[in-house]
Amino acid sequence: MRFGVDIGGTTVKIGIVDNYKIIDKYSIKTNKDTLFDDICLSIKDYINSHDVNDIDGIGFGIPGNVVDDFIYNMPNVGLQNINLKKAIDKHFPNMTIASNNDANCAALGESFIDGEFKSSYMITLGTGVGGGYVVNGRVINGAHGACGEIGHLYVDPIHEYECTCGLKGCLETVASATGIVRLANKYYDQYKTSLKRGMTCEDVFAAAKENDELGLFVLDLVSKYLANGLSLIAITTDVDCFYIGGGVAEAGDLLLNKVKEYYMKYAHYAVKNTRISLAKLGNFAGMLGAAYLF
Repeated sequence: MRFGVDIGGTTVKIGIVDNYKIIDKYSIKTNKDTLFDDICLSIKDYINSHDVNDIDGIGFGIPGNVVDDFIYNMPNVGLQNINLKKAIDKHFPNMTIASNNDANCAALGESFIDGEFKSSYMITLGTGVGGGYVVNGRVINGAHGACGEIGHLYVDPIHEYECTCGLKGCLETVASATGIVRLANKYYDQYKTSLKRGMTCEDVFAAAKENDELGLFVLDLVSKYLANGLSLIAITTDVDCFYIGGGVAEAGDLLLNKVKEYYMKYAHYAVKNTRISLAKLGNFAGMLGAAYLF
Protein backbone atom coordinates (compact mmCIF):
# COMPACT_ATOMS: atom_id res chain seq x y z
CA MET A 1 0.00 0.00 0.00
CA ARG A 2 1.20 3.48 -0.90
CA PHE A 3 0.17 7.04 -0.15
CA GLY A 4 0.03 9.61 -2.95
CA VAL A 5 -0.05 13.25 -1.83
CA ASP A 6 -1.15 15.95 -4.29
CA ILE A 7 -0.48 19.39 -2.79
CA GLY A 8 -2.61 22.29 -4.00
CA GLY A 9 -2.85 25.94 -3.11
CA THR A 10 -5.99 25.48 -1.01
CA THR A 11 -6.30 21.73 -0.40
CA VAL A 12 -4.05 18.68 -0.16
CA LYS A 13 -5.50 15.53 -1.74
CA ILE A 14 -4.23 12.25 -0.28
CA GLY A 15 -4.85 8.93 -2.00
CA ILE A 16 -4.37 5.43 -0.62
CA VAL A 17 -3.16 3.36 -3.54
CA ASP A 18 -2.72 -0.33 -4.18
CA ASN A 19 -2.05 -2.20 -7.43
CA TYR A 20 -2.29 1.01 -9.48
CA LYS A 21 -5.72 1.88 -8.14
CA ILE A 22 -6.88 4.50 -5.65
CA ILE A 23 -8.73 2.49 -3.03
CA ASP A 24 -9.50 5.42 -0.74
CA LYS A 25 -8.88 9.16 -0.58
CA TYR A 26 -9.40 12.22 1.57
CA SER A 27 -8.29 15.85 1.66
CA ILE A 28 -7.07 18.39 4.19
CA LYS A 29 -6.73 22.16 4.10
CA THR A 30 -3.43 23.61 2.90
CA ASN A 31 -1.82 25.55 5.75
CA LYS A 32 1.64 26.73 4.76
CA ASP A 33 2.79 27.21 8.35
CA THR A 34 2.24 23.55 9.28
CA LEU A 35 1.88 21.93 5.85
CA PHE A 36 4.03 18.81 6.13
CA ASP A 37 3.25 18.28 9.79
CA ASP A 38 -0.45 18.36 8.89
CA ILE A 39 0.06 15.88 6.05
CA CYS A 40 2.05 13.42 8.15
CA LEU A 41 -0.31 13.61 11.12
CA SER A 42 -3.31 13.02 8.85
CA ILE A 43 -1.62 9.96 7.34
CA LYS A 44 -0.86 8.66 10.85
CA ASP A 45 -4.50 9.15 11.79
CA TYR A 46 -5.59 7.23 8.70
CA ILE A 47 -3.16 4.40 9.43
CA ASN A 48 -4.38 4.08 13.01
CA SER A 49 -8.09 4.30 12.21
CA HIS A 50 -7.90 1.78 9.35
CA ASP A 51 -5.44 -0.69 10.94
CA VAL A 52 -2.92 -0.27 8.15
CA ASN A 53 0.23 -2.28 8.80
CA ASP A 54 2.32 -2.33 5.64
CA ILE A 55 3.25 0.95 3.89
CA ASP A 56 5.59 0.91 0.91
CA GLY A 57 6.13 4.66 0.98
CA ILE A 58 4.74 8.15 0.40
CA GLY A 59 4.96 10.11 -2.83
CA PHE A 60 4.48 13.87 -3.09
CA GLY A 61 3.23 15.96 -6.01
CA ILE A 62 4.72 19.42 -5.48
CA PRO A 63 3.21 22.53 -7.12
CA GLY A 64 6.57 24.01 -7.94
CA ASN A 65 10.24 23.25 -8.44
CA VAL A 66 11.58 20.19 -6.60
CA VAL A 67 14.82 18.30 -7.25
CA ASP A 68 16.06 15.30 -5.24
CA ASP A 69 13.38 15.88 -2.58
CA PHE A 70 14.47 19.48 -2.03
CA ILE A 71 11.67 21.95 -2.68
CA TYR A 72 13.06 25.17 -4.07
CA ASN A 73 9.79 26.99 -4.48
CA MET A 74 6.03 26.45 -4.20
CA PRO A 75 4.75 29.89 -5.32
CA ASN A 76 1.05 29.09 -5.01
CA VAL A 77 1.55 27.86 -1.45
CA GLY A 78 4.08 30.48 -0.38
CA LEU A 79 6.87 28.12 0.69
CA GLN A 80 10.43 27.63 -0.49
CA ASN A 81 13.73 25.93 0.39
CA ILE A 82 12.34 22.89 2.18
CA ASN A 83 14.19 19.64 2.74
CA LEU A 84 11.27 17.26 2.25
CA LYS A 85 13.06 14.17 3.56
CA LYS A 86 13.92 15.99 6.78
CA ALA A 87 10.36 17.26 7.19
CA ILE A 88 8.89 13.77 6.80
CA ASP A 89 11.53 12.01 8.94
CA LYS A 90 10.21 13.82 12.01
CA HIS A 91 7.05 11.73 11.75
CA PHE A 92 8.09 8.72 9.65
CA PRO A 93 11.77 7.89 10.25
CA ASN A 94 13.30 5.82 7.46
CA MET A 95 10.08 5.97 5.38
CA THR A 96 10.58 5.66 1.64
CA ILE A 97 9.54 8.95 0.06
CA ALA A 98 9.70 10.47 -3.40
CA SER A 99 8.63 13.75 -4.94
CA ASN A 100 8.15 15.45 -8.26
CA ASN A 101 6.35 18.37 -9.82
CA ASP A 102 2.56 17.97 -9.61
CA ALA A 103 2.12 18.11 -13.39
CA ASN A 104 4.65 15.30 -13.77
CA CYS A 105 2.75 13.27 -11.19
CA ALA A 106 -0.50 13.78 -13.11
CA ALA A 107 1.23 12.72 -16.31
CA LEU A 108 2.53 9.55 -14.65
CA GLY A 109 -0.89 8.72 -13.19
CA GLU A 110 -2.59 9.22 -16.53
CA SER A 111 -0.05 6.98 -18.27
CA PHE A 112 -1.23 3.98 -16.25
CA ILE A 113 -4.69 4.13 -17.87
CA ASP A 114 -3.43 3.05 -21.28
CA GLY A 115 -0.92 0.37 -20.38
CA GLU A 116 -0.06 -0.37 -23.99
CA PHE A 117 1.82 2.92 -24.38
CA LYS A 118 5.53 2.93 -23.55
CA SER A 119 5.75 6.72 -23.70
CA SER A 120 3.28 9.55 -23.22
CA TYR A 121 3.19 13.28 -22.76
CA MET A 122 0.51 15.08 -20.80
CA ILE A 123 -0.30 18.75 -21.10
CA THR A 124 -2.37 20.31 -18.31
CA LEU A 125 -4.36 23.43 -19.11
CA GLY A 126 -5.47 25.39 -16.07
CA THR A 127 -4.48 28.70 -14.51
CA GLY A 128 -1.14 27.94 -16.10
CA VAL A 129 0.06 25.36 -18.62
CA GLY A 130 2.17 22.44 -17.43
CA GLY A 131 3.20 19.08 -18.72
CA GLY A 132 4.94 15.82 -18.03
CA TYR A 133 6.91 13.30 -20.08
CA VAL A 134 6.70 9.61 -19.12
CA VAL A 135 8.73 6.72 -20.56
CA ASN A 136 8.31 3.11 -19.42
CA GLY A 137 6.44 4.13 -16.30
CA ARG A 138 8.99 6.72 -15.15
CA VAL A 139 8.88 10.51 -15.27
CA ILE A 140 11.66 12.14 -17.28
CA ASN A 141 12.82 15.16 -15.28
CA GLY A 142 15.80 16.43 -17.26
CA ALA A 143 19.06 17.86 -15.98
CA HIS A 144 17.38 20.87 -14.35
CA GLY A 145 14.00 19.38 -13.44
CA ALA A 146 12.42 21.39 -16.26
CA CYS A 147 11.49 18.63 -18.71
CA GLY A 148 7.78 18.84 -19.49
CA GLU A 149 7.39 22.60 -19.04
CA ILE A 150 5.56 22.92 -22.33
CA GLY A 151 3.84 26.07 -21.07
CA HIS A 152 7.03 28.00 -21.71
CA LEU A 153 7.52 27.07 -25.34
CA TYR A 154 7.74 30.19 -27.49
CA VAL A 155 4.69 29.95 -29.77
CA ASP A 156 3.29 33.48 -30.05
CA PRO A 157 5.37 36.04 -31.96
CA ILE A 158 2.23 38.11 -32.66
CA HIS A 159 1.13 39.25 -29.21
CA GLU A 160 4.19 38.36 -27.13
CA TYR A 161 2.38 38.72 -23.83
CA GLU A 162 4.70 38.66 -20.84
CA CYS A 163 4.66 35.36 -18.96
CA THR A 164 4.98 34.90 -15.20
CA CYS A 165 8.29 33.13 -15.92
CA GLY A 166 9.75 36.39 -17.24
CA LEU A 167 9.73 35.43 -20.91
CA LYS A 168 7.33 36.61 -23.61
CA GLY A 169 5.20 34.71 -26.10
CA CYS A 170 4.95 31.53 -24.00
CA LEU A 171 2.20 29.01 -24.69
CA GLU A 172 0.89 29.62 -21.18
CA THR A 173 0.05 33.25 -22.04
CA VAL A 174 -2.43 32.20 -24.75
CA ALA A 175 -3.61 28.69 -23.85
CA SER A 176 -4.18 28.81 -20.10
CA ALA A 177 -7.58 29.79 -18.69
CA THR A 178 -6.32 33.31 -18.08
CA GLY A 179 -4.69 33.42 -21.51
CA ILE A 180 -7.91 32.43 -23.24
CA VAL A 181 -9.79 35.22 -21.48
CA ARG A 182 -6.98 37.61 -22.40
CA LEU A 183 -7.41 36.77 -26.09
CA ALA A 184 -11.20 37.13 -25.88
CA ASN A 185 -10.81 40.60 -24.37
CA LYS A 186 -8.17 41.53 -26.94
CA TYR A 187 -10.49 40.81 -29.88
CA TYR A 188 -13.75 41.68 -28.14
CA ASP A 189 -14.61 44.61 -30.41
CA GLN A 190 -13.69 42.84 -33.65
CA TYR A 191 -16.29 40.05 -33.62
CA LYS A 192 -19.99 39.76 -32.90
CA THR A 193 -20.52 38.15 -29.54
CA SER A 194 -22.98 37.53 -26.75
CA LEU A 195 -20.10 37.43 -24.26
CA LYS A 196 -19.85 40.12 -21.61
CA ARG A 197 -16.78 41.78 -20.17
CA GLY A 198 -15.68 39.87 -17.10
CA MET A 199 -16.16 36.56 -18.93
CA THR A 200 -14.48 33.33 -17.87
CA CYS A 201 -12.72 30.71 -19.96
CA GLU A 202 -15.79 28.49 -19.55
CA ASP A 203 -17.94 31.30 -20.94
CA VAL A 204 -15.73 31.59 -24.02
CA PHE A 205 -16.00 27.90 -24.89
CA ALA A 206 -19.71 27.83 -24.10
CA ALA A 207 -20.14 30.68 -26.57
CA ALA A 208 -18.10 28.78 -29.17
CA LYS A 209 -20.46 25.82 -28.81
CA GLU A 210 -23.30 28.20 -29.75
CA ASN A 211 -21.38 29.40 -32.83
CA ASP A 212 -20.61 32.77 -31.28
CA GLU A 213 -18.16 34.57 -33.60
CA LEU A 214 -15.75 35.67 -30.89
CA GLY A 215 -15.91 32.31 -29.13
CA LEU A 216 -15.14 30.47 -32.37
CA PHE A 217 -12.28 32.82 -33.20
CA VAL A 218 -10.64 32.33 -29.80
CA LEU A 219 -11.18 28.56 -29.94
CA ASP A 220 -9.50 28.47 -33.33
CA LEU A 221 -6.56 30.61 -32.23
CA VAL A 222 -5.95 28.68 -29.00
CA SER A 223 -6.14 25.38 -30.89
CA LYS A 224 -3.46 26.60 -33.30
CA TYR A 225 -1.12 27.47 -30.45
CA LEU A 226 -1.70 24.15 -28.69
CA ALA A 227 -1.26 22.12 -31.88
CA ASN A 228 1.94 24.00 -32.64
CA GLY A 229 3.27 23.16 -29.18
CA LEU A 230 2.33 19.50 -29.50
CA SER A 231 3.92 19.23 -32.95
CA LEU A 232 7.21 20.55 -31.54
CA ILE A 233 7.14 18.11 -28.63
CA ALA A 234 6.17 15.23 -30.94
CA ILE A 235 9.14 15.60 -33.24
CA THR A 236 11.59 15.89 -30.33
CA THR A 237 10.22 13.06 -28.15
CA ASP A 238 8.23 10.90 -30.62
CA VAL A 239 5.85 9.76 -27.88
CA ASP A 240 3.10 7.19 -28.37
CA CYS A 241 0.35 9.43 -27.01
CA PHE A 242 -0.56 12.94 -25.87
CA TYR A 243 -3.07 13.54 -23.08
CA ILE A 244 -4.78 16.91 -22.66
CA GLY A 245 -6.04 17.57 -19.13
CA GLY A 246 -6.80 20.35 -16.68
CA GLY A 247 -9.81 22.61 -16.29
CA VAL A 248 -9.58 24.07 -19.80
CA ALA A 249 -9.78 20.56 -21.26
CA GLU A 250 -13.31 20.28 -19.88
CA ALA A 251 -14.27 21.91 -23.18
CA GLY A 252 -13.96 18.30 -24.41
CA ASP A 253 -14.23 17.38 -28.07
CA LEU A 254 -14.86 21.00 -29.03
CA LEU A 255 -11.23 21.76 -28.20
CA LEU A 256 -9.78 18.31 -28.90
CA ASN A 257 -11.05 18.10 -32.47
CA LYS A 258 -9.72 21.56 -33.34
CA VAL A 259 -6.33 20.76 -31.86
CA LYS A 260 -6.19 17.53 -33.88
CA GLU A 261 -7.13 19.42 -37.04
CA TYR A 262 -4.23 21.85 -36.69
CA TYR A 263 -1.84 19.21 -35.43
CA MET A 264 -2.23 17.39 -38.74
CA LYS A 265 -1.19 20.59 -40.50
CA TYR A 266 1.83 21.35 -38.32
CA ALA A 267 3.22 17.95 -37.41
CA HIS A 268 6.08 16.30 -39.27
CA TYR A 269 4.88 13.40 -41.39
CA ALA A 270 6.67 10.86 -39.19
CA VAL A 271 4.59 11.79 -36.12
CA LYS A 272 1.21 12.66 -37.64
CA ASN A 273 -0.32 9.44 -36.31
CA THR A 274 0.50 10.27 -32.68
CA ARG A 275 -2.65 9.75 -30.65
CA ILE A 276 -4.10 12.83 -28.93
CA SER A 277 -6.70 12.13 -26.23
CA LEU A 278 -8.45 13.87 -23.40
CA ALA A 279 -7.15 12.90 -19.97
CA LYS A 280 -9.48 10.58 -18.07
CA LEU A 281 -8.44 10.66 -14.42
CA GLY A 282 -9.07 14.33 -13.62
CA ASN A 283 -8.14 15.19 -10.02
CA PHE A 284 -7.17 11.58 -9.30
CA ALA A 285 -4.17 11.55 -11.66
CA GLY A 286 -1.82 13.46 -9.36
CA MET A 287 -2.44 11.20 -6.37
CA LEU A 288 -1.99 8.04 -8.40
CA GLY A 289 1.17 9.27 -10.08
CA ALA A 290 2.70 10.52 -6.83
CA ALA A 291 2.20 7.09 -5.26
CA TYR A 292 4.36 5.47 -7.95
CA LEU A 293 7.28 7.88 -8.04
CA PHE A 294 9.34 5.29 -6.12
